[in-house]
Amino acid sequence: MIISFLEQDKSNKEDESRWFHYCTDHNIPYVITRKRTALGDVEWDYITLSPENDVFLRSQKEFIEYELNQLVKYYKHQKTIEHINSLTGYVKNLPAEHVNDFATDVCNTLVEAYERHIKTA
Repeated sequence: MIISFLEQDKSNKEDESRWFHYCTDHNIPYVITRKRTALGDVEWDYITLSPENDVFLRSQKEFIEYELNQLVKYYKHQKTIEHINSLTGYVKNLPAEHVNDFATDVCNTLVEAYERHIKTA
């Protein structure tokens, strides 16, 4: 499984809709970024996965949540707000220079969770 993300300088509903359909067609989680001048946001959602594939998210729940929480601790600053669980999440107000790095790490964590699930299945 290869997971990537939509990179945006501001919210664009048309691009987000196209990305949603791309993720659904490729059966990957929906991950997007929105950068502003100094801060940015990362969101992810697994609604684009088929029910058969979202099994790995449930089986790797603890791993995903632990890893993503560790990443937030590494990247956040005083204005950062986060909501993380194994199926959906967002991190708002990350320093803009770290938004893409964090999104890449989210994608890599989900790929690793998928690979761990395959090994144990």
